[in-house]
Amino acid sequence: MKVFFDMVGCRLNQAEIDALALDFAWRQAEIVTKPEQADMIIINTCCVTAKASADSRKMIRHYQEKYPAKVVSTGCWVSVEGDQAEMISDEVFSNYEKENIPLFYLGYSDAKPQDISTKPKLGRRNRTRGFVKIQDGCNNACSYCLTRIARGASVSIKQEAVIKHINTLTSMGVQEVVLTGVQLGSWGKDFLPRNTIAELLSSIINNTEVPRIRLSSIEPWDINDSLLQLLEHPRVCPHLHIPIQSGSDSILRRMKRPSTTKSIRDLLERVRSIAPNAAITTDVIVGFPGETDQLFDESFEFIKACDFTGGHVFSFSPMPGTEALEMDGKVQESVVKERTRKLLDYFSEQNLHFKQQKIGQQAEVLFESADRNALKKSYIGFTEDYLKVSCASESSLINQVNPVLLMGINSRGVLEGTLIED
Repeated sequence: MKVFFDMVGCRLNQAEIDALALDFAWRQAEIVTKPEQADMIIINTCCVTAKASADSRKMIRHYQEKYPAKVVSTGCWVSVEGDQAEMISDEVFSNYEKENIPLFYLGYSDAKPQDISTKPKLGRRNRTRGFVKIQDGCNNACSYCLTRIARGASVSIKQEAVIKHINTLTSMGVQEVVLTGVQLGSWGKDFLPRNTIAELLSSIINNTEVPRIRLSSIEPWDINDSLLQLLEHPRVCPHLHIPIQSGSDSILRRMKRPSTTKSIRDLLERVRSIAPNAAITTDVIVGFPGETDQLFDESFEFIKACDFTGGHVFSFSPMPGTEALEMDGKVQESVVKERTRKLLDYFSEQNLHFKQQKIGQQAEVLFESADRNALKKSYIGFTEDYLKVSCASESSLINQVNPVLLMGINSRGVLEGTLIED
């Protein structure tokens, strides 16, 4: 069987298709990089916004119409819109059934699992980094989010399984693992006795040899001093992505977020005290119901005071099945667009300033792909604090961690560097 993977959504979805590809490969399937080569196309869908849901539907239809392969859909959109998914897919699997897809199609086998020396390549979704799912589901009930409906309550992956998976990826040459989850910092809270993500990270450091370990998005209430101290470890990437969603206490209450501007401010002070070299980025939702001009200005001023190194901005997307859908105080679309642009411009300026501060410094860069927009043969990679770097080289740098002197910023806003020879 030849299998092709695609997805819409977050790093967790990436981790899941990576894991499915490994399972299929172990069961003697061939993972292909082009859909026209496939007998089966598996799509991991998303429903975090209305656009993500629409993109999921569009992707399924695209593969159904263009290729003869069986189209199998799974993921969050499938889990909340199962009837729609069944109408346009050959087969559907909810999030609860997802991990059993390889078993369903290939079954148990007496044959020895195929020896895999390198991480399966997933076409346009291929990543040299290893995305490792450590947790699924969420125990929060944010008024705008469908995740709890799509993925259920928080469930942690056992520490032994996480360590084993990371060691498997390391044996395949992976240079960096990214720990992913719906609510990453809730890892271990469902265990008896309770455990913490800081303890998991410490165990990963002690029981694996992967050169770089990165945390994906983590909620502010899940960050403690023990975790922050580990950011100073040389193998842990000094970058925290902390979604605050709003800088207005009134809007945070309407969102049912268990944080306040004071708790966020106090956290950022602790981060900068304990891990002063860490880059801090965030997520913000703009145009949430009830966000008046005054409340937006209040949020914007708070965000500026936080001095993030960058951020993502999302226009509020009313999702069926969420409390926010029925809230009063809808914000006009034109106003939402204006506010979104204002915040995007601000984060772009912050990110540029952060890059400018790096010029003249040395960084360790993990290269992931060829830079097809460069004037000469170059490769694209990321620093420990997640800045994109382009570097010229006649020989391939892909999946290598190299010391680079950061020289400047090109017209595309990408840092340019020069390899530091031994």
